[in-house]
Amino acid sequence: MKFIFLIALIISTNLFAKTKLLLIGGGSRPEQAMKEFVQLAKGNESYILVIPWASESLESAEKIKLEFASHGAKKIDIIPHDLSFEDLNQLQLKLKSCTGIFFTGGNQNNLMASIKKFNLTETFRAKFRQGTMIGGTSAGTAIMSDPMLSGEANLAVIDGAQVGLTQGLGLLPPKIIVDQHFIVRGRFNRLAGLILDGKGELGLAIDENTSLLLIDNKARVIGPSQVLIFTKSDKNSLNVRVQVPGTEFQI
Repeated sequence: MKFIFLIALIISTNLFAKTKLLLIGGGSRPEQAMKEFVQLAKGNESYILVIPWASESLESAEKIKLEFASHGAKKIDIIPHDLSFEDLNQLQLKLKSCTGIFFTGGNQNNLMASIKKFNLTETFRAKFRQGTMIGGTSAGTAIMSDPMLSGEANLAVIDGAQVGLTQGLGLLPPKIIVDQHFIVRGRFNRLAGLILDGKGELGLAIDENTSLLLIDNKARVIGPSQVLIFTKSDKNSLNVRVQVPGTEFQI
């Protein structure tokens, strides 16, 4: 009887776990956002995995590790690019016990290729559903939607057919497409084209040095710049809402 009760308790805990996601638009990582990531990953009891597979360099991963440590993270591991069979077994054990996962920037296509190569797509999705704190910056943010922006686009026109899409990790709800470095790199056309063409129902556009923290469907802007929300109002019209730092809203 006690055994059955324990199983039911575990199942109900997983069913009602809050999902937690930090999306950083690239550039500098807001100190407050990184601090809250650690807090939501269980603070001084946290065990965070940093995934650097979007880039060949570990420089950014090492800086991120230092930032997490400065905010009180108990243990931080950077996962290497090349994993042997034994390494993969060890990674699976780490994934079972970690309380936070953070994806660095670089190339989102390379990052997704590695996730698929190591058969980790469903593992990351399951950790997210169970309430593990997950975040990323730049390419590490791009993978959070499915479809995911591939990076290929004709920015001279507003035409969703000329914007590359591919499979992402898909931690965001379906029909949401996320873009990053948004205002600084002038990416209005590509996200506007996708939403107008019906490739997505909602576009999340996060500027550099700025982040969006989502707990379940509640979102909050952290950082010095803005987050833009794109929705389609009719056949040839868009609604664009500008969310300033500190704004809270529902996704």
